[in-house]
Amino acid sequence: MAVDITLVLGSEHRRLRRLIDRCGRPRRGLSDPVADLRAALLAHVVAAGTEVYPMVPTDEGLGRLLDITSRQSPSGEDLVEAAELVIAVEQAEVVPVLAAVEAGRRRRMGRAFRVRRDESLRRAGAPRRRQRSQTELYELARRAGVQDRSHMTQAQLQHALQVRGITD
Repeated sequence: MAVDITLVLGSEHRRLRRLIDRCGRPRRGLSDPVADLRAALLAHVVAAGTEVYPMVPTDEGLGRLLDITSRQSPSGEDLVEAAELVIAVEQAEVVPVLAAVEAGRRRRMGRAFRVRRDESLRRAGAPRRRQRSQTELYELARRAGVQDRSHMTQAQLQHALQVRGITD
């Protein structure tokens, strides 16, 4: 697992890009890509705001980012724009400055960033349950008496269980 802050930020940028890509696709399963992007972006901004941004002068774009992520219900387009903004600003302004910092300090910053980000994600909501396999969903559907369950896909089984109010 990456510890150097420049590597951690690169990993975060890839993760944010994957979430951006998911926002453009139809929703599947239990996860909400826009909510996932909002939580990830807010956790990233909180961690970077305390661990990285104080030592790197940046433009007012990050202030706009904080405004977007702190809104009660920002639109998916706003969140995608904010994520793209943070990636662009950090790659252009932040990472080059951090690359010049002493290696030991970069590692400490990377660890602190990850701890703060993970803490923010935990506080943002209930811990995620792992996605159930089709076999597990089939068994739950069998117990719930779902008709034609053997012909259903994983997403259809999930939906049938949700309609019946079965979440565990």
